[in-house]
Amino acid sequence: MAEAVLFGIAQEVLKSLESEALAEIASAWGFKSRLDKLKDTINTLKDVLLDAEARQADNLPDSHAVRGWLQRLTTVVYEADDLFDEFHTIASRKQLLGGNKVTREVQTFLSRYNQMIFAFRVSKKIKSIREKLADIVSDGTQFNFVPCSHEGGRVMNRTMRVQTDSYVHVEEVIGRDDDKKLILGVLLASSSTGVDHEQREEMLPVIPIVGMGGMGKTTLAQLIYNDPQVKEYFEMRLWACVSEDFDIQEITKKILRSATNTEIPELDMEQLQGRLRGILGEKKYFLVLDDVWNNNREKWLKLRAYLKVGRKGSKIVVTTRSSEVAEIMSTFPPHELQGLSEERSWELFKKTAYNEESQQNPRLVEVGEEIVEKCGRLPLAIRTIGSLLYGKEERKWLSIKDVSLAKIPESQCDIMSILRLSYHHLWSPLKNCFAYCSLFPKDTELDKELLIDLWMAEGFITPEFNENQSIDEAAEDYFQTLLQRGFFQDITRNEWGAITSCKMHDLMHDLAQEVAGVKCKVGMFAESDFDDKILHLSLAYRLTSLWKIPIPTNMLNLKLLRTFLLPEQSSDGSPLSKSVCRQLMRRFSCLRVLDLHHLDLKSLPSSIGKLIHLRFLNLSRTDIEKHPETITNLQNLETLNLNCCSQLRTLPKDIRKLAKLRRLDVAECDNLNHMPSGLARFTLLNRLPFFIVNYEHSAELWNKPNSTAKLSDLKELNNLRGELCIKICRDFDMNMLQEAMEADLTKKQGLIKLTISFQETFRILKEADKYCNHDEAVLEGLKPHSSLRSLCFENYKGQKLPSWARKGDLCISLPNLVEIVLYECSCQQVPLFSQLRFLKHLRLMCMDSVEYMEDGVCDISSSSSKSQGIKTPFFPSLEVLWLYKMKNLKGWWKGLGVEALGKKCPEMKFLPLCPKVEVLNLKASNERLSVLKIATITASCSGSGRADLKLKELRIDNVEDQLMPLPKQCLNQLSSLAVHNDHKLVNTKSLIETFATLSYSLRHLSFCECNNLRSISQGLEHLTGLENLAFRSCSELDLLSVNELQTPSGEGDEDGRKMMPWKAFKTNLRSLVLDGLPKMVGLPSGLQHLTNLRYLELTSNEELREIPEWISCLCSLEDFSLYNCPKLTYLPEALRKITSLNKLTIGGCPGLRKRCQRPNGLDCHKFQHVPIAI
Repeated sequence: MAEAVLFGIAQEVLKSLESEALAEIASAWGFKSRLDKLKDTINTLKDVLLDAEARQADNLPDSHAVRGWLQRLTTVVYEADDLFDEFHTIASRKQLLGGNKVTREVQTFLSRYNQMIFAFRVSKKIKSIREKLADIVSDGTQFNFVPCSHEGGRVMNRTMRVQTDSYVHVEEVIGRDDDKKLILGVLLASSSTGVDHEQREEMLPVIPIVGMGGMGKTTLAQLIYNDPQVKEYFEMRLWACVSEDFDIQEITKKILRSATNTEIPELDMEQLQGRLRGILGEKKYFLVLDDVWNNNREKWLKLRAYLKVGRKGSKIVVTTRSSEVAEIMSTFPPHELQGLSEERSWELFKKTAYNEESQQNPRLVEVGEEIVEKCGRLPLAIRTIGSLLYGKEERKWLSIKDVSLAKIPESQCDIMSILRLSYHHLWSPLKNCFAYCSLFPKDTELDKELLIDLWMAEGFITPEFNENQSIDEAAEDYFQTLLQRGFFQDITRNEWGAITSCKMHDLMHDLAQEVAGVKCKVGMFAESDFDDKILHLSLAYRLTSLWKIPIPTNMLNLKLLRTFLLPEQSSDGSPLSKSVCRQLMRRFSCLRVLDLHHLDLKSLPSSIGKLIHLRFLNLSRTDIEKHPETITNLQNLETLNLNCCSQLRTLPKDIRKLAKLRRLDVAECDNLNHMPSGLARFTLLNRLPFFIVNYEHSAELWNKPNSTAKLSDLKELNNLRGELCIKICRDFDMNMLQEAMEADLTKKQGLIKLTISFQETFRILKEADKYCNHDEAVLEGLKPHSSLRSLCFENYKGQKLPSWARKGDLCISLPNLVEIVLYECSCQQVPLFSQLRFLKHLRLMCMDSVEYMEDGVCDISSSSSKSQGIKTPFFPSLEVLWLYKMKNLKGWWKGLGVEALGKKCPEMKFLPLCPKVEVLNLKASNERLSVLKIATITASCSGSGRADLKLKELRIDNVEDQLMPLPKQCLNQLSSLAVHNDHKLVNTKSLIETFATLSYSLRHLSFCECNNLRSISQGLEHLTGLENLAFRSCSELDLLSVNELQTPSGEGDEDGRKMMPWKAFKTNLRSLVLDGLPKMVGLPSGLQHLTNLRYLELTSNEELREIPEWISCLCSLEDFSLYNCPKLTYLPEALRKITSLNKLTIGGCPGLRKRCQRPNGLDCHKFQHVPIAI
């Protein structure tokens, strides 16, 4: 059971033994008979491997002995695989070079003397391997294995692949409605005054969900987490998978990662606690702690203390298999999750096991009912068995019921037995793929492309050649089969609907570790126990400066190692010296996979070229500037990931030798200015995110005109898929139309996103025609395949777009476009975007020559445009419209128009109807642009009589004309309002009603460069949910209250100035920026009510004379910035009382410079408790 499956490896070795080159050398040097004997021996072993695999997993009396026999066999078969892989690599080098050009190394090898040495070494190893195998065959006779030369149960057939997935999505969960309702009732219960309730609130309410593995605890928690009521009730939702190790620091990082969706750097616990306070402080949050095993109450109490920073009403749901854990953590009675009812169990099984044909078979229905009884009402067991049976014939159903399930005693019919059964019915290569996933930590989001690259590198993917299946198709089938069978779950999709990642249930992960056995090892920090039989190694920690060098001796003794992975590595990696690299490369000579990403790696040793078996090399996010030329000796390399290597300047000039490359990623390598020639040979390449065409050769390439890549190099790369960005450095001497047509993009139907970026240049006016003709020719020849979903042009200097993208032609040539971006393009006309049925995102930026988007006219009485006599829905799918810095844009239609989104487009009068737009930016737009029509026409076109436009972000420069006319229903979801350069705005009296409408939704409010704004107090008392407030460069604004100004009238002055309602912001305001307010001589006293404020910035306030002592009332302040306040001469003593302060920044305050200069400045003692002071 613990043995890796050898069937596929043995097949690959047999293929190697059929090689003509090997047969030729064997005949020439007299070891053909040894080769034939080895072939016979491996064939004999291969025929009994399937039975041996089944026998060692059946817990029979001889299972342990069979397992040991298989372990011996594994070592020798992998040794044979390495030998023949080395042979074929060396023998193929002359062929890869092409022509008559032969390197010194190959010339040496081809000399008779070296051939003799090489042949002698191969012959000797073949003899040694054959003798070892012969002993193993002899020892295996005692087990009486049953020969079987062919394995059934391959991946899903073609008809299954087009079926709807039979695995259950979270939103289709069956039988948990009552459980969900009960827990939601507790989560969403309104506050009460009972003693029990008060105690729970004080302790932080925790609701445990308890149940055995596979019962559906995590799925139920996901249902609750994603419920619309929960999203609305709680201000923040967080998820952290805890698993066995209850590491408080790591759990805190996971919570912060969930909150910010960013990687968390290495911080100590105090710093993490500060961040947690800043993010959760006074927010009503909902946290799920999934899969908790900790029964140490002290650890839980310590974590709970860190979590008690949220607002009253925050709650935690915990999932656990242990009643003891639930007892320790709960404040509410645990929710005991039971198995599904008989009726619901059958409903779930039917959904996962039956297609339309099998549902009509009474015999299969009867068999299914018996199988469901064996599953113990466990959802995971039912789903797994159902997925196994889906699409199978009746004979297979009967075999599962009468043979496989019958072997499991009633007393042992647990979830793991069911999962093992499903695993044993996988095809051998799929077993390898599944077991390999044990190298990743539990709850890891497994990147689909990465998984497939690794499976290929390890040789697990075996195409079905009788069906002319490519290896990419086979890999996709493998993934889909494991997904369909329930081994993967929780898939995510990209914007195009393609699956990008998945997860494994923790019990599936346990099974993967069990079946992988000693061959797959997850190394823990400071561990030194490494079995020399390990083939695949991953480290379950980050390599930082704490990683001791030299590497543990036991690790360096892993001579059979094929995989070195760093799944936990992130940006805080330590410098990895060349000496350490040399050790890795010298000792691990059999590596297929080498992962060194996110390490501070400056260069690679030349010995990298000796890893001739290497298929996968990940150097992404390292500081490598240049690779040693020996890297081109890695002629088996399939994946070379150099993504985000910001210091990389060049690729190896002989990169063409890496002809087996399937993925070459140099995206975001900012210093890479050219790519070498020879990429045309990479006909297997399927992913090339970034391609540089440098016709304007740099100085070092000036005398080598054929040394850089050209557009024509793309001609034969028809397997490309995903994203492709082509960066073009112009050449005015070539026939660019012909050169671009040579790229033949129309045959690259796998491309989803295409970016064509011309090098940004400072044009000389007299050369404008030259740039124009060049760019027009290039784009004309780069017509993509019609399946393209995203298109982007950057720095295009042509006056017109290519024929395939003009006006209505774009709808014919690229009908599936979902996204279009045009940036810095000189064309005067744009395509008929409104007719693209699937277009969701349209961004046009810095296009000065465009005056109108369409030449036709619009009938605003309906939702259709009548452009050029064609009636079609106008922008039926558009969600984002971005018009930025189009200074001559006057409107959408030359004749008439209506509404949407525009920024820095001062001539625009009309915008189109886009009811799905959520972000509206009208800064620097024409004052005659009617925003009222946005809502009124949206309402009339929808037929509902109401405005369907639901804005979430609004940026304006005219409150009176752009905000006031909008109906309330358009603003109910507005969370961000920015007012910039509104010179008409004097006070907010006219906004009282609008602010009342925004009382629950508005979170961010800013006023910038409103030079006539004098008072801001009226209406703000309604904005109790406000979190961020900023005033910037408002020269007349005075935030001091009437009392502070000593104004005689208690009702306020002529500008409507009343006491600023700072108390209204007490609960939620987190950030306050006061920047460029020359009338402010002191801080408003009302600020002392902001006890939950986290960030305070005082910038360019030239009259500000002091920071008051009541500043200590800001007891939650964490970040305090003082910039360019020249009249400040000292800091208040009360600063010492703000113990929450983590960062103090002072700049441009000459009066404070000496007093705050460490270590002896007069004010230094006031902030010595602050960790970061700048």
